Amino acid sequence: MPGGNHLRETPAMTRLVSFLITVLAFVAFAPLAKAQNVGFVQDVANRINNERKQKGLRQLKYNKTLEKAAQAHAEWMARNQTMVHLQEASKSLQDHKTCTHHPINRAINAGYIKWDDVFSLENRPEGQIVHAKEDANDFVGEIIAAGWNAGHPATQPPTVVPGWMNSPGHRKEILTAHYQEMGIGTAVKDNNTFWCVVFGRPKK
Repeated sequence: MPGGNHLRETPAMTRLVSFLITVLAFVAFAPLAKAQNVGFVQDVANRINNERKQKGLRQLKYNKTLEKAAQAHAEWMARNQTMVHLQEASKSLQDHKTCTHHPINRAINAGYIKWDDVFSLENRPEGQIVHAKEDANDFVGEIIAAGWNAGHPATQPPTVVPGWMNSPGHRKEILTAHYQEMGIGTAVKDNNTFWCVVFGRPKK
């Protein structure tokens, strides 16, 4: 996480960053197309739940607030034509409570959890320091995928979910037992598509 005059990333936040492994998907659209409330998005959700069911894990409820966080990052990746979890350009020294740098920041901005549920702020003579709370790692997880010059996103569910399951980091997120909800975002630009799935455990 960014911090104060020199807010530092803490070990707990470092653990929140999932593996960055390119997963091939298939897409073709133009400018910045969005895809929500459509069959192939629900298909991806169903396939993720099927993977969890096979392991005896709870089925994830679909959450529109997590979808908002996922969609925001999918659109950011499409605009920037890159597949990354961390939005380095938003890692400001001044906006540690409103930045979109990390998946958990985006979930906070979407309204899924509160900043104070996850972080505490310490004032020091040399500046402010952000600390992640002990359970910060429990609230949000994220997986992403990109498809370059491929077909329509409706063709992707049979390939994108197995691609995630064949990636150790993505598989771990999908099969994390304490997650209870998920939201899915996808956006397309210049014939390239970007997927983002955000998992969550609501604050009790």
